[in-house]
Amino acid sequence: MDEECVTELPRGGDLPWALFYPADYAVASSNLGYHYVYRALKELGVAAERFCGSPVPFRSIEGDTLLERFPVITASVAYEGNAEAFFRWLDTANIPLHFEDRLSGSFPIIGAGGAMTYINPLLLSAVCDFIVLGDALDALPFAAESLRRYLEDGNKAKLFSMLAEHPSIFVPPVHIRQGSVSAKRRTANDQPLDGSYPMNSTWLTPRSSFGKTLLVELQRGCARNCSYCTLPGCFGKMRFRDPGVIMERLEQIFTDHEVGQVGLVTPEAGDYPQIEDLLDFLAAKGKGVSFASLRIDRLTEKMLSALKMGGRHSITVAPETGSDELRFTCGKRFTNELIAEKMELAASLGIDQAKLYFMTGLPGETDEDIRAIAALSGRIIERTGMNLILSVNPFIPKPGTAWSKAEFGGIPELKKKYDILIRELSKIKKKRPQLRMTSPKEAENEFSLAWYGYKESTALAKNRGVSKKVPFDSTARAKTLLELERLW
Repeated sequence: MDEECVTELPRGGDLPWALFYPADYAVASSNLGYHYVYRALKELGVAAERFCGSPVPFRSIEGDTLLERFPVITASVAYEGNAEAFFRWLDTANIPLHFEDRLSGSFPIIGAGGAMTYINPLLLSAVCDFIVLGDALDALPFAAESLRRYLEDGNKAKLFSMLAEHPSIFVPPVHIRQGSVSAKRRTANDQPLDGSYPMNSTWLTPRSSFGKTLLVELQRGCARNCSYCTLPGCFGKMRFRDPGVIMERLEQIFTDHEVGQVGLVTPEAGDYPQIEDLLDFLAAKGKGVSFASLRIDRLTEKMLSALKMGGRHSITVAPETGSDELRFTCGKRFTNELIAEKMELAASLGIDQAKLYFMTGLPGETDEDIRAIAALSGRIIERTGMNLILSVNPFIPKPGTAWSKAEFGGIPELKKKYDILIRELSKIKKKRPQLRMTSPKEAENEFSLAWYGYKESTALAKNRGVSKKVPFDSTARAKTLLELERLW
């Protein structure tokens, strides 16, 4: 395995624990939360081994160990599609999906964490024995100790009762009664990020989606209130890491490891108060930089220069729509003119490609707003000569957002909007943008999964993780909203 461990971890352990990521190794290695949980488990003396979409028979990365050797299996679920993949993975491994079907016998304990648990853990509720809500690192020591005791006495009822005592662990066998969710306190995602919290990749590998890039977390949470976004409502208040602590840690890593690229992980890099000081530090060390997220109205010349110095020739931003008025209702209060100006600045620094994210089917959207996407694209091309890639995705109302009760566009309407956009873009003769669109059917499936309650999760388990076989309607969505309010 072409991995280089950045943090020295204990070997062995006394609690065999399969840590699964429901995607391939490249994607798993690009998820900082997965790095954190693996490190935390190892430091707790847990014999954690990783599984990443392994072929049958399932074997771990570390020891080529068969899955059936592990009494505990957990998954890091980042989004709705990961949940489906996790369920199908368990089914392929001949593990009964519904927790009720595992109450007796020697089946493994199944758990989950990850970003999906901040938004709608009910999607996982029929399958998992326990779900860590929110920041998993606070609950892991308690969970590990409870599971150690379980291995000694084998009493599942006692284990579930013990896990249910923790304020941020949701235990479906305990908290679901007669098909309805009982009250449960939500974890407070407001812990300071320094001190015991890790801040960087646990391992480096060229096989990551970002290549051999050291990921470093600068902040969590967001103070903005974009109407479509889950960050403000689900991921806690804005919290920053101390730049001195970051630079001290990076000095140590650079001394011990060959690092060429550093990826700065943050909801919005421009919001980090000391971003320019950090960029100066990295430039002095000769390190290339990439950003997880860039917002147009916070984009500076120094940030763009850092990208270029690191060998990047492309920038990724999210205008969301081509209409100023509609963009303002989304919560992004910057104009098309500012977008064009920032793209001109990027081009003047040698960046020759931009990837722009847009949404269709937004509340209040008109056909003219769709045409405005093409107009903005043409404007940028005319003023910069850039190559553009447009990633166009249907708006999906999610729990915990200001637009959680908004309507989903529906397949016929979304197809109509796509047709308008394609026609308008065909009028651009100079460097016509590449167009990448999420299919309306795929978006509809994600919308349904985002609103699954316990009933739908049970149906998904019954259908072996295949969501297209699960009926879903607006009444199910309303019931899930009530269940989530009760859960939180």
